[in-house]
Amino acid sequence: MNSIKLKHSRYLTLSISTLLVIILLLTDIGVDNWISNEFDRAMTSKSGFLVTLVEEDLDQVEFHFADEFMPEFSGNNDPEYFQLWRDNQVFERSKTLELFEENHLPKLDVELNKAKITNIILPDGRSGRLYFTKFKPQIDSDDRQVLGGLKQDFIHNQKIMELAYAISIEELEQILWFVDIIFILSSLTVVFAVRLIVFKVVKKGLSPLEKLNTKLKSVNLNSNNSSISTHNLPIELTPIANGINHFLNENKILYSREKRITSDIAHELKTPIAELLNLTEVSIKFPHEQQLNNDYKAEVLSISQRLKNIVNGILLLQKSTNGAQLAKKQVNISQLLNQIILRENINNRVIKLDVNPHITALTNDIALETILSNLISNAIFYSPENSDIFIASALTDDGKITLMISNISVYQYDEVELQHFFEPLWQKDSSRTSSDRYGLGLAIVKSYCDNIGVDVSVAMKLDNTLTFTLTI
Repeated sequence: MNSIKLKHSRYLTLSISTLLVIILLLTDIGVDNWISNEFDRAMTSKSGFLVTLVEEDLDQVEFHFADEFMPEFSGNNDPEYFQLWRDNQVFERSKTLELFEENHLPKLDVELNKAKITNIILPDGRSGRLYFTKFKPQIDSDDRQVLGGLKQDFIHNQKIMELAYAISIEELEQILWFVDIIFILSSLTVVFAVRLIVFKVVKKGLSPLEKLNTKLKSVNLNSNNSSISTHNLPIELTPIANGINHFLNENKILYSREKRITSDIAHELKTPIAELLNLTEVSIKFPHEQQLNNDYKAEVLSISQRLKNIVNGILLLQKSTNGAQLAKKQVNISQLLNQIILRENINNRVIKLDVNPHITALTNDIALETILSNLISNAIFYSPENSDIFIASALTDDGKITLMISNISVYQYDEVELQHFFEPLWQKDSSRTSSDRYGLGLAIVKSYCDNIGVDVSVAMKLDNTLTFTLTI
């Protein structure tokens, strides 16, 4: 089962942790490089200092070095090493080299006045780093004046000296390892901390949804509490709550309508069933009544026919609301109306048709025929016998077809009653004295109109003219 909380927690934890770990990793690499560079810079500085201690005059080369000022080159406590060569011969070495059998530092191939740093194994067996350079000794300032014009020749003939300076890197490696361990521990801590924080933040952020769910559980369509209060809801959830309230309101209306329809269906079926029971009981009680027995069969047939019509109407309403996609084709409106009028106008009422004979519409012919049949039949039944029925067509500006079916109504309807017209089993006559009408025709009309995308409306004028308008 998908969980928004777990999904967002994992996503945020992974993304934030990855970002922080990358930052920590880059920081670790940067710190490691900085420490290594600072170590190499210190080696370079000390090697440069040792180079400045070498001087050459007209007679000899001197190395002005004092062990007492640089004890790291003479003692055995964390010793450092250096070695000087002149003309490929050892010129000078630190006393720390004399403490071991392997008392030579390696030479590297570098150019004059260039240097190279590499890792080696020190004479004491520790891991170390070697700085190696080639240089020409400096000339004393007093000798430079004496040399005069011979300076360039003297420098050209100077012998190259080489310096190797080595120092242990075990402490450096320990520091680098310590930094790496801090990075690993920090990364793990960050991941767990981010996981904990994100989980709590997401849980707190989703708490309004849990409250909304609690409110939803308390909704009951049978009570007054049939909507969700949007008070104190976050802005993001307010549209959702409004949508749910709209859905609940629609369902409450549908629920109330279904309850009414169920009651109306029971009422419609109860009356003919009661009549059948009464006729049967009377026939059984008075078997010798000839007149009663002669009318019994006709009455039973009439009542059964009424039951059949009610059931057929309910089934047709159910069929129109099943949501099945209906095939569409071009239908000639005028021809279809003429066919329906010939079939439905059994009393030969005057129906005035003002419809363009060439007008066609892309729709389902069976659904449109059912709609028009019910509207025309309704107009004939609920209008005075001497009144005319008018059917007219028009084209809207956007190319739609408008059909208007008008008749003088025997009843006067107000706006509230007009709104109930398309509800199943609704009738103006609350006593339901009619045995031919059950309030299903207009509900079927509305259902089919919704199915094929036709707009239907009803209006009544002050002169009792009732007009149904179809927009195809």
